[in-house]
Amino acid sequence: MSARKMIPFLLLNIVVSSVVVLTILYLWDNREGSTETAVSIPTTITPDFLQNTAVPQQQLQATETPEPDDGPLVHVVQAGDTLGIISQLYDVPIEAIVAENGLPNENIISVGQQLVIPVGGTSTPEPQATAVPEEAVLPTPIATQPVGGGDAVVEITAVIGPGQLSDEAVMLTNTGQAPIALQNWKLLDVDGHEYRFGQVTLFAGSDLRINTTSGVNSPTALFWGLNEAIWTPGETVTLQDSTGATRVTYEVP
Repeated sequence: MSARKMIPFLLLNIVVSSVVVLTILYLWDNREGSTETAVSIPTTITPDFLQNTAVPQQQLQATETPEPDDGPLVHVVQAGDTLGIISQLYDVPIEAIVAENGLPNENIISVGQQLVIPVGGTSTPEPQATAVPEEAVLPTPIATQPVGGGDAVVEITAVIGPGQLSDEAVMLTNTGQAPIALQNWKLLDVDGHEYRFGQVTLFAGSDLRINTTSGVNSPTALFWGLNEAIWTPGETVTLQDSTGATRVTYEVP
């Protein structure tokens, strides 16, 4: 074949090769573009530890801290309280309150004292230290009711050892059926000596001894603190209430 006849075949071969190369390059370019596009699409990925942060409602309720159980019922004694009043307030027998708190005398309680109320029955709790105010050294230092209220009847029943300082004393007795508060009452003699009662309650059927000499007050005895005897036979002993009214007089035998 002559060279002139070979030229068209060569040109056709060049064209076909160029088309094939361009097609390959075009397809290659499109493949890379599609890969970049797929990678550039933002994707939200949630880690496994974040997917488990939601806690079911039942689990939350199960982990709530339970409220502590209520302790024993405690009554703080206020002015005007008696064991009878406290017993009626909680519908608990006086004997149960006395046993629960180990009270040596059911007629003696103090303002501020904490009493365990055995609602539902008496328990045997360990004894606890109770803060007792200074007034507790006085006999029954609680104003159980207004002065003169109820059926209380205060009498001077005796003057003991008149003229002898170490023995001399006036005896008061509540012969009624209710307690009576003696705060600011006065015991007087004819010579102007005066004894003023503090926060003292005289319970029904109880006695109270007022000694002329000095000493330490107790639930059943008070001390005037004088240095000489003041009562003489034939002298009148006067007991006045807080208003200054004479409630009782007594002639020393």
